[in-house]
Amino acid sequence: MNQADVVIIGGGVMGLFAALHLAETDAGRIVLLEQRHLGAGSSGKSGAILRQHYSHEVTIRMARASLLDYRTFEARHGLDIGFTETGMIFTCHARDRTTLEANVARQRELGVDVVVLDAPALRALDPHATFGDDVIGAFEREAGYVSPVATLKALAALGRDRGVVIREGTQVEDVLVEEGRVQAVALAGGERLATPIVLNAGGPWAGILCKRLGLDLPLRAIRPEQAYFAAPNGRERFVYGDLLTGLYWKPEPAGWMRVGKMAYDGDAEVPDPDAYDEGVSNRFIDQCRTRLTQRRPDYARAVSWGGCSALYTVTPDAHPMIGPVPGIDGLHLVSGFSGHGFKLGPAVGRGVAAMLTGGDPSPLDPAFFAVDRFARGRPIESAYEYGILG
Repeated sequence: MNQADVVIIGGGVMGLFAALHLAETDAGRIVLLEQRHLGAGSSGKSGAILRQHYSHEVTIRMARASLLDYRTFEARHGLDIGFTETGMIFTCHARDRTTLEANVARQRELGVDVVVLDAPALRALDPHATFGDDVIGAFEREAGYVSPVATLKALAALGRDRGVVIREGTQVEDVLVEEGRVQAVALAGGERLATPIVLNAGGPWAGILCKRLGLDLPLRAIRPEQAYFAAPNGRERFVYGDLLTGLYWKPEPAGWMRVGKMAYDGDAEVPDPDAYDEGVSNRFIDQCRTRLTQRRPDYARAVSWGGCSALYTVTPDAHPMIGPVPGIDGLHLVSGFSGHGFKLGPAVGRGVAAMLTGGDPSPLDPAFFAVDRFARGRPIESAYEYGILG
């Protein structure tokens, strides 16, 4: 039987960052198993937006540490991941000024370069947009994005250089447990891989694996849609998070705009992540155009470039479950990022590696993201309507 010191299930951004940092801490033989190809779950279709606008100190610190990691990635490793600094405009109703100002003050205390802007200042910042007098916003100067595909490719290359074994096209059938402790991973085809530690970073498949182990965890895979529009001005400048239209949007390098909804309450649940509709409906495209033109009237006649559907793995409070799984020694979970995981990837990977090797996981706080918090009636609460901004 083959052996590994740590087996990571899932080749998305979380699994790859964890593998890289485990290799750098000399954690032994690290094997990452991906049933399809790297990024096949959520990461490959991610907008990979990098912003620090959260309402909790833990997530602000993690987002900031991760942004700095992405920004310096090419200089440190010599690999281009498409880091692009755009700045992000976050807008809400003026009646929410107290909440916005409190969150911005907290972010500034933690080193985030962000300011509160009233409607005239927003108009001056983005002349292409329309802002009523009842709109206020926050401008985060350092926000931006990376290329998800380039990032995953770079992480895999770095991991392999450090000895990580990455096996694509390898399906995990089960985690074998004896007397409450992980013993091995069973693979399709009958192979077994002995290991004392399994990190379940399987994204949309993570909950399915947990159910096979008799674990009732509130992880759901859902299908958010994204619409693409040709930018009327050729190239957009800012990433947006707009509470008033309920949309987020970001510029893409090829001169088009990616648009999606901030809320996912109405998104369809996906019982089988291996078989879901990856297209986008005309109804969704029309809804996005209607809402977007409230802020950007010039998109009323913008050319539609279609879109796609992706996968989110969500929890009831829109925050991930990170850490040891109660009842099974050696089993750890990293899942449920609810659409805002890519921006936290470096901090999560470093923190998880530290957790598994006895180090300091900060800025990751394992207690904050504890796997059993829902069973204990302790969900994370956001200051905003959308938990994704928690």
